[in-house]
Amino acid sequence: MLSTDRPKVLVVEDDSQLAHLYCTALALQGVAPLRVADGLAALRSLEQQRPDLVLLDLMLPVIDGRTVLKQFAKNPLISDIPVIVVTAIDPVPELPHAVRVLRKPCDPDHIAEVVSTYLARRVAEPNGS
Repeated sequence: MLSTDRPKVLVVEDDSQLAHLYCTALALQGVAPLRVADGLAALRSLEQQRPDLVLLDLMLPVIDGRTVLKQFAKNPLISDIPVIVVTAIDPVPELPHAVRVLRKPCDPDHIAEVVSTYLARRVAEPNGS
C-alpha cells in the first residue's frame, strides 16, 4: 500500500527539460512523479519503492529503455506495473511489455491524460493489479 493517496509514476527520461515538463503535467493531474535519468537508476528505484506506473523513454544512458522493459518482464515483483513508452525512435520497435507507446514530440498534457487513464483503470480493477 502506498503511503500517500496520490498515485506514483516513475518518470524515466534523460532530457531534463522534458522530464520537468512531464513531471509538472503529472503533478497537475494529482500524480506524484518520481524522476530518474537512466535505465539503471530506474531499476534501482524500483528496489526502493513501487510506483503505480512507469513512463519510460527508450533512448537512455547506462541501460536503454528496451533493456529496462526486458528486466521488468523477468521480475515477478514488478512485471505487473504498467509501462508507457515515450520515444522518438522511428520506426518504433516491438515492445510487448509496454501498455502504450507515445511518439515524441508529445504534448506533456496529453501524456498526463494518458497516464491518468491507465491509473484509473488500475484502480477500477478488482485486484488492483
